Amino acid sequence: AAGDVIGVPALASSSFEQGRLAALHMFGDNKPFPIEKFPYGIYTIPEISMVGKTEFEMTAQNIPFESGIARYEELAKGQMIGARHGILKLLFDPTTLKLLGVHIFGDSAAELIHIGQAVLSYGGGLEYFRDTVFNYPTNAEAYKVAALDGINKCWRPDCHGP
Repeated sequence: AAGDVIGVPALASSSFEQGRLAALHMFGDNKPFPIEKFPYGIYTIPEISMVGKTEFEMTAQNIPFESGIARYEELAKGQMIGARHGILKLLFDPTTLKLLGVHIFGDSAAELIHIGQAVLSYGGGLEYFRDTVFNYPTNAEAYKVAALDGINKCWRPDCHGP
């Protein structure tokens, strides 16, 4: 499989997309290969998933960022299912609120990551999550909670945001 040859993320879904892009290149359609927008999923209990940049990468590259966090135990759905563990973290540019990365640790992380992946792929920001109506109660609501947490942090004097 393509993922076994080229490295991470070595998942079936990534390998399928890499193969599709290779076929397009073979016929002259040179689509970019956005490896940074491929989701990672670790299928443990609880699941772990991420897409985009990490805090470590941005710190090493001196990229300013802020984070917004939602804990599963604070969500209505989390309380209904008794979630004691689980967190969704949005990493974003504190000036523009542009989304830079999403990290999820908890139930359905590998499914929830696709919401953040779509927003990241289209260059969106925290305003998308703030202005979107999520079904209630769902774990997807964590995106709105994390976005509001991040936006609230940017009203502090030490944040260079809105």
